[in-house]
Amino acid sequence: MDQKKKCITGLWELNIPSNLLQAILSRLGLKANIQASVVCKTWCEAAVSVRKRKLQPPLPWLFYLKRGKYILFDPSRSQTYYQTSPELKGVKGSEISCSKDKDGWLLVSSANYSKPVFFFNPFTRERINLPKRSSGNFSCNQLSFSAAPTSSSCLVISLTSYSHENSVITSWRPGETVWKVHRFRYRPPRGMWTKCVFSNGVLYCLSTSGYLSVFDPSKETWNILRVRPWSYPTVGPKEFGRRVLMMENEGDIFVMVLHHPDNNPSVFKLNLKYMKWEEKRDVGGLTIFASYPGSFIRASLSANERNKVYLSAKEPHSVYYSLGDEESSGLPTNIYLSKRIAWVDPPHNNVIL
Repeated sequence: MDQKKKCITGLWELNIPSNLLQAILSRLGLKANIQASVVCKTWCEAAVSVRKRKLQPPLPWLFYLKRGKYILFDPSRSQTYYQTSPELKGVKGSEISCSKDKDGWLLVSSANYSKPVFFFNPFTRERINLPKRSSGNFSCNQLSFSAAPTSSSCLVISLTSYSHENSVITSWRPGETVWKVHRFRYRPPRGMWTKCVFSNGVLYCLSTSGYLSVFDPSKETWNILRVRPWSYPTVGPKEFGRRVLMMENEGDIFVMVLHHPDNNPSVFKLNLKYMKWEEKRDVGGLTIFASYPGSFIRASLSANERNKVYLSAKEPHSVYYSLGDEESSGLPTNIYLSKRIAWVDPPHNNVIL
């Protein structure tokens, strides 16, 4: 009996490629996975590997628009999906304004105010249109949102750089038919507000001159923090938009500076207690997935992915840089962070494309 079982097991080992075996086991629940692990040594190794992967947070995918179509790239499987969707009709000239690390939603807009701002989910192909914008309130704006549009806590913010002597924030919540206008006298002494990110219910805004402000939607207040103004000699105001990235993780605010080729990226963490930016040699084992519309931070990834920055790119689909690696030669010379390429999280219900 033992000899027969050994023979059958051997046939399974010969006939099932390891990647196919792991794909099969990945579709099993925990109980079935454990049962499968007792079949043989090969199955045990594959089952344990799958269980470890499931405990890790999923890697974000790359999304980019291309002439009314879109492309999704899954880095965990090195799989590319080419999609055509009628929901993207009329997106010519549109760009991705913001992406969030929850459930795959993107905020798409255009500099042309006659075109709509809308949410789009490339996995479910859902599209949610927002009310028409007013050009008088939306000059040189930066868009961001706090949560998925299907959530009751969703808030969309448009931050205007200048409006005579005032700064203007316009906001929208699901169910509302118009944008709400908030006018403030606060604006940076120099430059413009160009980066913003939600954290703990408030919006942090960074200007090209390094000033940091906070908008509290619940109190409708906006204040400039007494944080030492941003100043980095290698990044001028014209390059600020594509060279400086702002991100949030577990309530912490980070800024990453992408210097010119042959210079290493710099990462700074906001210390609210002492009101200053602290440069980090590494990010405590975290992994950064950086793109112009939005950057995600991941914890608990495999050891060879920690303290790395993955930059969005079409070809190759992403490139990475290891933080704190003295032997690294800096960023690739051809890296270009586009408003039409973004990291996006796949939904938790595992949509099959």
